[in-house]
Amino acid sequence: MSLRKPGLWLGLITLGALALNLWLRLTPFDFVWDGRLPWERLSLGPLTLRDVPLNVLLFVPLGFGLAGLVRNHRLHRFHRLEEKICEICVICGSLLLLSLVLETAQLFLPARAPSVADVVANGLGALLGVWLYRAWAMGVGRALRRYVTPLNLLLGLNVYAILAASLTVYLYRSVRLSNWDTSFPLVVGNEAVGRRQWSGQVKWIGFTWPLDSYHASGEYQFTGEAPFEFVYAPEVNLPPLTWREGPATPRGEQGVTIGPGEWLATETAFNTFSTAVSKGNRFAITVSAATADPTQRGPARIVSISADAERRNVTLGQEKDALIIRLRTPAGGENGQKPELLVPGVFTDGRMRLITVRYDAPMLWVTVDEEEYALSLAPGAAFFPGFANENRWPVVMGGNPRRYDYAYAGIVVGLAVLLLGGLVVARRLVGDEED
Repeated sequence: MSLRKPGLWLGLITLGALALNLWLRLTPFDFVWDGRLPWERLSLGPLTLRDVPLNVLLFVPLGFGLAGLVRNHRLHRFHRLEEKICEICVICGSLLLLSLVLETAQLFLPARAPSVADVVANGLGALLGVWLYRAWAMGVGRALRRYVTPLNLLLGLNVYAILAASLTVYLYRSVRLSNWDTSFPLVVGNEAVGRRQWSGQVKWIGFTWPLDSYHASGEYQFTGEAPFEFVYAPEVNLPPLTWREGPATPRGEQGVTIGPGEWLATETAFNTFSTAVSKGNRFAITVSAATADPTQRGPARIVSISADAERRNVTLGQEKDALIIRLRTPAGGENGQKPELLVPGVFTDGRMRLITVRYDAPMLWVTVDEEEYALSLAPGAAFFPGFANENRWPVVMGGNPRRYDYAYAGIVVGLAVLLLGGLVVARRLVGDEED
């Protein structure tokens, strides 16, 4: 058979696209069945923003090839509008069913993350593939003349604006603190499992968080002997800090000394604070601390509400001379590394520094003594890491706090101009060729 026959190469496109989807979506084929459907693994949103365009593109050749096979079958030559609409619905419905089957299969693949967003993206890809085939079958020039009209361009621009607005709302929601784990303890000078030791001195630690119609606040003052009680907010019951290990170093009058074999933690979860913050999406943590070693890495944990080295709500740490902040959000992940925020030059010597980290979604402020830094975490800072494979995205605090937002706006507007301008230019070129 010759490749000039449309049915053959359309069939090859369809089968090749189907095989590619099966391979990319189901590898490594290590299915696990425990006797039930694990619906809790299904999420609404995509795992990363990168998945959305990829899932659209994966189903474009399927829509293109299947539309061609249907149109080239003698029993399915539709001419009336309702028949054409029915044809499109049958093709896209079939491919949506295929996508649903693939996502359901991913429920039993531990390495995969099934989501409703993937099915929607596949449906859009199938629809785009059908439209591309119809434009190709009609002739590109004729399709441009028929469909690239002022009314259609206006409608397309409105659809694009709605999609861009929906994405922006999603990005703002992705930097809320709704995924904070209320079972984590408060730890000072280490992780709860003892693997990220920090060495230095801590005088006091203060917390502020939303509570009903006002802000609760208070602090741990490290005077006297442990346990160190939370003071200045008697109506709030926060657990005391006790020595998890140590103290091995004699304690002075200027707080507690933290070092190898000595660190503090609450014996119970720091859940009153974490629960209120996860609902109110704002908090402030202030610590008066001095490092004992400007070369500490890990990052070494100064103050952390976390379970271990990979799961946290918030961490203030030291990475060489820099203050490092990790904040758990849906965009930032369980380890708060997208982005992880650095303020260089904070721990160049053993001076006592007054550090305040304040977050009111989406704005983060960091004050070191009297110097303030700020960064907006959405929409821009939540958008760009979604297209990176790395688990970490270090961002140095400083400069314009909305620089990533401006870059995001430039991409959104620039893409609209590029698409609209490209279609208008192509339409005019087709008209010039006719003349």
